[in-house]
Amino acid sequence: MNSFVETLSPAAKNHAEARIDYYTDLTQTVLHSLRRLAEVNVQFSRDWLDSSTTALRTGLLTPPSEKTADVAPTAQATLQKLQAYHQQLAQVASEFQVELNQVVQQHAPQAARTVTELASAGQQAAKQHLSDEASRFANIASQNQSMPQPASMQSDEGGNKN
Repeated sequence: MNSFVETLSPAAKNHAEARIDYYTDLTQTVLHSLRRLAEVNVQFSRDWLDSSTTALRTGLLTPPSEKTADVAPTAQATLQKLQAYHQQLAQVASEFQVELNQVVQQHAPQAARTVTELASAGQQAAKQHLSDEASRFANIASQNQSMPQPASMQSDEGGNKN
């Protein structure tokens, strides 16, 4: 018994390989971007935890008269961290878009070529099948004309006399 791969035409096999290569590179690009996004999130979470811990310590251990002087620098530092985080997220998204475009540009010509080959092979197979069926039908028709018809099938001028 033949395996599925052995039954594929060369055009179908080439197209399948092109699609597998494309999806592999696409998946690698997505995973790379997800890894970078996770790294940015982890770093921001660590910074946020450090800032929150420092603010909590300051809030609990600083006398009330000294707290007002520390609020403005802490708020400014938090705002700067949020802006840096936003910029890093925008950078990851931008790089992801560029990498996706590169993958598509790399694989589009081969995918177009292999799908054209596959369509051409399918068209040839359909023509061959149609030709084979037409020949088979013509052979059956010629055999039916060369055989004498049974008496019950021959026309009788008198009709059925039963």
